[in-house]
Amino acid sequence: MAKGEERMDTMEDDGVLIQAYLAGDVSSFDTLYARYKRPLYAYLNRMTGDHALADDLFQQTWLRVIRKLEKYESKQKFFAWLTMIAHNLAIDHFRKEKTSAELPLDDDNIAVSEPVSHTEPWMKMHNRELEKALKTATEELAPELKEVFLLRQQGISFKEIAEVQNCSINTVLGRMQYAIRNLRKQLNEWVS
Repeated sequence: MAKGEERMDTMEDDGVLIQAYLAGDVSSFDTLYARYKRPLYAYLNRMTGDHALADDLFQQTWLRVIRKLEKYESKQKFFAWLTMIAHNLAIDHFRKEKTSAELPLDDDNIAVSEPVSHTEPWMKMHNRELEKALKTATEELAPELKEVFLLRQQGISFKEIAEVQNCSINTVLGRMQYAIRNLRKQLNEWVS
């Protein structure tokens, strides 16, 4: 099965699970929760940089999902809808806390693929250094750019990111382009 077909099956499967839950099958919601709890928590943890706050927003997100599940439109990917709810809750939290205008994002969990175990030890060290450099460079991105970059790392489409950030797809594409350009500048010594 092709990758696009898998996504469509997951989307259709999510819709079936949602309808079953709305009809009274609680185990269907458990399946949705199990499917999306890790990527949602990773997103919130990166976005806030605070495990306790991520925990709180994670719980608030799922409570809001339960309340608003009837309004979910199966045209969009469930994870994008879920992420949009989490994003809005985080923005609301930071507004209430009257923090700085920049949304603190932290990408401790950003993944750089690990080398195969039979590689030379110096390659493992090199990849760890590259991962650390990428993390540092990502932290220096503007919040909107960082969020686009992190969401793309999780496989979220540009269209879905536009929905999360409440902007046009062209704006999201531009933000991704600027993020990549800035990361390339900062990681210039690693590009060969």
